[in-house]
Amino acid sequence: MFCLAGLIRNSSGFPMLPPDGAANAAVIRDIINSAEEVKPARWPDPDRSVLDLQVIPAPPFPDLLPAGWTKWGCDAAAGAGCAVDYVALPLLSAAGILIGNSRWGQPWEGWSEPPALFTGLVGRPSSGKSPGLDVVTNLLALLETAINEDWDNRRRAHKRDCAAAKERRAVWESEVKAAIKNGQLPPEMPAQAEDPDAAQRYRLFSTDPTVEKAAHLGHGNPRGLLLVRDELSGWIGGMDRYSRGNGSDRAFWLQAYGGRHWTPDRIKDGESEVGVPHLLWGICGGIQPDRVASQLLAGDDDGLAARIVFAWPVPIPPRRPHTRTDHTIALAALCRLIKLPWRPPEPVTLPFTEDAAAALQALREEAADLEKSATGMFQSWIGKLPGFCLRLSVILQHLGWCWDGCQAPPDRIEGWAVEAVADFLEGYAVPMARRIFGEAALPQVERDAHGLARWLVDQKPVPKIVNARNLRRMANGPGIPDAERIAAALAELANSGWVRPAPGRAGGHGRQRDDWAVNPAVLSLGR
Repeated sequence: MFCLAGLIRNSSGFPMLPPDGAANAAVIRDIINSAEEVKPARWPDPDRSVLDLQVIPAPPFPDLLPAGWTKWGCDAAAGAGCAVDYVALPLLSAAGILIGNSRWGQPWEGWSEPPALFTGLVGRPSSGKSPGLDVVTNLLALLETAINEDWDNRRRAHKRDCAAAKERRAVWESEVKAAIKNGQLPPEMPAQAEDPDAAQRYRLFSTDPTVEKAAHLGHGNPRGLLLVRDELSGWIGGMDRYSRGNGSDRAFWLQAYGGRHWTPDRIKDGESEVGVPHLLWGICGGIQPDRVASQLLAGDDDGLAARIVFAWPVPIPPRRPHTRTDHTIALAALCRLIKLPWRPPEPVTLPFTEDAAAALQALREEAADLEKSATGMFQSWIGKLPGFCLRLSVILQHLGWCWDGCQAPPDRIEGWAVEAVADFLEGYAVPMARRIFGEAALPQVERDAHGLARWLVDQKPVPKIVNARNLRRMANGPGIPDAERIAAALAELANSGWVRPAPGRAGGHGRQRDDWAVNPAVLSLGR
């Protein structure tokens, strides 16, 4: 075989062909033949762990729900084709807001909280999180219809009262004119001459309110409301779209978690300015794992992610349900929560029994120890554990009562409820939060490589060649807009045996394309 080392080299060190034409042809043939013998290296087996960055397994949902709620939740989840987590957490959020400001928990003097919950259902598309959420949302829609049976009567009564106020105002205006004409002191306008507040349908939940509308809804529904979003990423991404990005939307929702007084004091509101004594909203919605890192956990820690109880269960295989879910009892039970006797606006505070307060204090001490070893947003989340325990204990106590409704409403929070919630937080919520925050703590390049790998196997068919520039610009691409991040992700996948550089030029001319060949074994992963 011809060896390039034997060629005569010029002053620059480049090989020179011999002057003889026949020898030139022989050299060229040898070079071509040697080039043909250089075959691409064999592909290694692709590292499949790139597809699943999670090393923390999903804990199973525990036996938390009291009375008949456990069977109902399992039957509903089977019918929806999802893990029971995706039904149980929306139920807890819904029950918490149906109780709302009517009952707060107070373990001891100086500390009380409402039972509102923020819950996040994490999962990939087709994991069943939306059908699970729909189970509870459909019950809320039925309840909302039921409590508005008198809506037409109330609407007509409002029109009547507006007309009556207008006539009283006309009489008063005549009296004012007469008094002024006679040099007398004009009479005060009677309260009955004021237009009554606009009639509103009673609401239990909303799917996409602006902050201004959410405040008005809170004013008209003092018990509280639930924000339901099929995809929380749309809600998070749309924040501040009406407030020029000044962060006021996030501040509003953080305020709504605590049930605190809300007075916006905006000039544009004028006399229609709305003050809410105890603004209270719960939140429940789904979000994809990649969006958790890029949206919910990105940026500064303002406490929003720390207020969310997460569920990210292992998807269950599709099964045909063999039982029918009886929603009648569940609907009646939730209706009892709405009917808890209450005189707005101040909540009824329920004391904790001594064993309940002791169990809560024990959890506080455990959370303080755990917080010392935590970092970042997970540390902030751990700091909310005592509040989670208080809120969930109020919810659990009432879920146990409302299922049969034979007894009087709870007048205190008992030890069994706190202990059950403490076990739930320790055995489920904390490991689940580690699972959620663990991926967010990974380096950006690993998250990008994971997202790119997921995108590749989701393509039908999996492409044989990908171009770095096209990946960045595609509307339905992997969602990595930065050129440096795309390059780093491709290099990371190359180290894992998924791709390798395959530079080329369109038509053999022009600028070299940043093409990457895809391991043929990846094709089978996408089937």
